Amino acid sequence: MQRRGTIVLTFHRVLTDSEVQQTASLSGMIVRSSTFAGFLKYAAQTSEFVDLSRDPEWQSSGKLKLAITFDDGWSDNATGAYPSARQYQAPIAIFIVPEKTGTTLPFWPERTAAALDHPAADGSACDAVYIERAIEALKELPASERELRIGQMAGTPGALQSMDAAQAVASVDRTMSWQQIQELQSGGVTFGSHTSTHEILTMIPAAQAEKEIISSRELIREKLKVPCSLFSYPNGDCSPQVRGMVAAAGYKFAFLNQDPGVWTRDCDPLLIPRVNVCEYHLVDAKGNFSPLIFNYAVVWNAAKGLLAQMWKAHKKSRKNKRQTGTPGLWKQSGKNQLEKPF
Repeated sequence: MQRRGTIVLTFHRVLTDSEVQQTASLSGMIVRSSTFAGFLKYAAQTSEFVDLSRDPEWQSSGKLKLAITFDDGWSDNATGAYPSARQYQAPIAIFIVPEKTGTTLPFWPERTAAALDHPAADGSACDAVYIERAIEALKELPASERELRIGQMAGTPGALQSMDAAQAVASVDRTMSWQQIQELQSGGVTFGSHTSTHEILTMIPAAQAEKEIISSRELIREKLKVPCSLFSYPNGDCSPQVRGMVAAAGYKFAFLNQDPGVWTRDCDPLLIPRVNVCEYHLVDAKGNFSPLIFNYAVVWNAAKGLLAQMWKAHKKSRKNKRQTGTPGLWKQSGKNQLEKPF
């Protein structure tokens, strides 16, 4: 791992214990503030942080290389993640959704969770597993159909009251304002695009996808007065057509979530793999940050995936050599005599 490249980590939210109880975000998006601080302290002692505002350096430094990214641009990136990152001198890149800045419950998964998280007429309530499955199912639908389904959920008895309560109480589920973004930029944070409205690009018409990719870059450049060269695909979903749009828009590097999450010199610069990290990947049974758990759940899995890729490429190379190998200088004649080939 130290010789080959960088593990690119994807975080979303860094919340206090009380905020965890309020948020409508799924657990797979959340890391507690104390856990994140523990991780950074350990990583600062044992690893080398990679700054994504600079071109990668492929030579080995003798330490594991880690790049830290955040998707969506939640307000806790400014209030929770940034102070810890600054304390441990860890560069971070945040992929924001320009048209959703400074809004509460800006994305449909949280609105779906808020709509479903209320007691039914019989007193029962949806559990976290059911809500997560419902959100995954909605990802497979076209945007118009998805919004219709969410509207139907919100229209069920009790759902509207639940969503109103969520908006009143969970101001925690808010994205950063442009003022916060500009303050973090002044503090050294790198910002990239996560599209204009966070639509899954493979699920919308090509013209809409192109607009999401281009207009978000232009708005970030206008607001921050610097070029926007980084992009991340919403939900990690990409296609050859979408990749082509990202290339045509002028982005230098683009990231998705894909095993093994290791950026090597062999990677397509517009299809850089990352590994999603949440509380589960970082803590022991007592809820404390555990280097052992992090190394097993993240580093070891990334190493296994990288090794599998290398072995697959090695076998493919050997197969190609056998199929296209150069014939010998001599061949056997029909009379069991050696003769020169033409």
